[in-house]
Amino acid sequence: MQLAESNFPRLRVSNVAKRFGPTVALRGVSLEVAPGEVHALIGENGAGKSTLMKVLSGAHRPDSGTLELDGEVFRPSDPLHARKSGVAMIYQELNLASDLSVEENMLLGSEPRTLGWLHRGKRRRLAKRALDEIGQPDLPLDVPVGSLTIAQQQLVEIARALVGEPRMLIMDEPTSSLTRLDTENLFDVIDRMSQRGVSVIYISHFLE
Repeated sequence: MQLAESNFPRLRVSNVAKRFGPTVALRGVSLEVAPGEVHALIGENGAGKSTLMKVLSGAHRPDSGTLELDGEVFRPSDPLHARKSGVAMIYQELNLASDLSVEENMLLGSEPRTLGWLHRGKRRRLAKRALDEIGQPDLPLDVPVGSLTIAQQQLVEIARALVGEPRMLIMDEPTSSLTRLDTENLFDVIDRMSQRGVSVIYISHFLE
């Protein structure tokens, strides 16, 4: 999928603030990310990086400030709303249902349907395509996610974010559980996504 060019930034964050009780997590944060841009946010733990990303992905509501996605006001009510709007988030903490299969986890909340009927064949094709995209074509689709290693579960999280063909992909420390080879494959995925016009925000607290 090649995204159409836009005269607007893919994402514009203006003066966003967020606090939790007396703790100020974000104060007057502004940011612009262009279509196809890979934007890295580097900082120590507690700097507010993850809070900002949770605001963008609908997990937190900002106390003030505005968000725009491709020139339109963006107010995600929850992560599913954000995902359906084209903003996918890969959290540092695994967010999978351990008793469900790999395929079920990857399509959870975005199962392809027509007039209420679930397309199982299409669901499998979407899941396989996402695993192919991240260089994991042999990862089994029918086994419970809880039976996989932590590194494999992280790969499922990454593949799940690609299923909906996002306009914006947010990655919060996605390599923390990955091998060096899997990390290199992930960087290749980021490069391909960028070439298609997908914007990527990559969060880390260290440089290698």
